[in-house]
Amino acid sequence: MSPLRIALRALVLCASCALFFACGNAKDAPEIGSETHFLSACDGGCGADAECVCGVCTQRCEDDAVCSTLSAGASCVPLAPRVAEGRCADDAAAVCDLTCLVDVDCAPLGGDFRCQAGYCRNGSPPEPVAATCTVSPLAGSDVAVIGDSLIELSTFTADLEAALVSAGALPDGEHVRDYASHLYSVLAGGTLGIATQWTSARADGPVRVVVLEGGATDVLNAPCGSAPTADCPAVQAAASGAEALLAEFAADGVEHVVYAFYNDFDNAPVKAGIDVLRPFIENACGRAGLPCEFLDLRPSFAGHPEYLGPDGIVWSDSGASASADAVTRVMLDRCVAWPTSEASASTSR
Repeated sequence: MSPLRIALRALVLCASCALFFACGNAKDAPEIGSETHFLSACDGGCGADAECVCGVCTQRCEDDAVCSTLSAGASCVPLAPRVAEGRCADDAAAVCDLTCLVDVDCAPLGGDFRCQAGYCRNGSPPEPVAATCTVSPLAGSDVAVIGDSLIELSTFTADLEAALVSAGALPDGEHVRDYASHLYSVLAGGTLGIATQWTSARADGPVRVVVLEGGATDVLNAPCGSAPTADCPAVQAAASGAEALLAEFAADGVEHVVYAFYNDFDNAPVKAGIDVLRPFIENACGRAGLPCEFLDLRPSFAGHPEYLGPDGIVWSDSGASASADAVTRVMLDRCVAWPTSEASASTSR
């Protein structure tokens, strides 16, 4: 055989091999993810094998099997908590989704994806939908307040009761159950863990709504330095503790959580730690197995230095009142609580 014919045969063989491997890779790759724009905003349309649910391209599901073909780590996630929070009005029971605590958890989907309220998303989140209050009114004993010294050493709980009574959402003279403690206030757990407060609340009877605040004690005790980062062990432990606590609430039949997360403190090291912890807590709340409203108190405190006490951390009386008002607004807007004479009234965030 001539050298020219040998060279041509080699060239054809190489081309065939390249085509074989290219086709093989295309067959093995999870094509559906790119074709459906999995978890991208629906603005650009979804592929033939997907639909727009909760503002993103995904698939309805009954188990994790179909979701694993869309992306590594994707799972079949119930929609009920997000429906209750007004983040979704769809009638699907569950959809394929990818949960997250930080942006890097979304890396399997591509560099444009970010962690938004506990779920990987590409694009702006959909506008919240109107909530419709259709459940029975709350009694004071249905509500447990759990937190640290900001609640224990302030008038927050009394202000919350007054605000709920004023709104017609709590009968006059009733009181919510307050377990806030500066001693048992570490999210990360242990003998001084905030979960101890929940153990006491659970022992006193069923709880339908938890008003929760926590994380500052972890930051105060954390050896993370003046410029903490997301990989600080104390921050990681606090985030894990928050997830475990939310899971306990869900297992114990809690219907709704309002997580009131901190305003800016007049204490640079504590503020730095809280700023790092904030997205962890927001995402943990978002992907919890029960409706969890994350309330960022910073807007309520902006421009009001008088809302902080002398130590720059604990709320003053006016700060406690502002915090209670903010929590009450969320409770009314999201049907966590509702005027007793208008139990089926519709409200929007």
